[in-house]
Amino acid sequence: MESLATYLKSARDKKKITLAQMAGDTRISLRHLESLEEGRYGELPGGMYNRAFLRAYCDYVGIDPGEGLARYEVETVPAGEKTTKAKPKIPQVNSAFKPHPLVVWSVMLLISVTGLYFSRKWIASIFSPYFSHPSAPKIVADSTPDSTPASPTKGSTTETPPVLPPPSPTTENASEVPSSTSPLSPGTIRLEFEVLQECWVSLDRDGNRVLEKKLEPGDTQSFNATEKFYLVLGNAGGVRLKINGKLAKPLGKSGAVVRVLINEQSIKDLVEKATG
Repeated sequence: MESLATYLKSARDKKKITLAQMAGDTRISLRHLESLEEGRYGELPGGMYNRAFLRAYCDYVGIDPGEGLARYEVETVPAGEKTTKAKPKIPQVNSAFKPHPLVVWSVMLLISVTGLYFSRKWIASIFSPYFSHPSAPKIVADSTPDSTPASPTKGSTTETPPVLPPPSPTTENASEVPSSTSPLSPGTIRLEFEVLQECWVSLDRDGNRVLEKKLEPGDTQSFNATEKFYLVLGNAGGVRLKINGKLAKPLGKSGAVVRVLINEQSIKDLVEKATG
């Protein structure tokens, strides 16, 4: 079986993604990504951070995180520890003074809490991109959206985006709605977007991932949901959205990474400027 480093680099090369691009989108240090991809695990922070970096790497390039973590365990855990782990032996202190175990554990707990307190900002900056979701329909990355949408690509217009024929059904887009003109059922939310510039897109519908890929200019996508969408754009200015047939306001500038929750409560705010 090939090494974890070779496995990761091969997957990234197939996606034609640079480490610099990955570092910018995932907020993981470029130095840590290089160490992970070259098998230099000793240069990583260690412990749960290594596994969190590895999981984020696998999610970004579209491979199974479980496979990556399994290879990591094989390469990092010593052979003797795979079957059993011996209980640590507490050395005997040959001294007249022997502190009470409760005092020792209290001191250790105090040191741990103090360390977590002073490193809370660093820990939050590492894990917040992967585990945080907005509680309200708010654009997280760019609070001041660009008032002028990004320039459309050749062949498209500013007022009416061209409607392209639906792509052939595949495993990846099997959940797409065939036509944006089909009538909506009561309580259904329709999301349509046209790609104006190259953009990485992730879309969850009613809690299930239905799209995660890099789209090219001219691509169009259309989905229906009964409750909500959670949309992540790697280039907010490169995508034009329609919600229930109404043009949404710009989500951000070109190159901005945004996350937005779309449900019945947020639709009014998202289309307010475009329809007013």
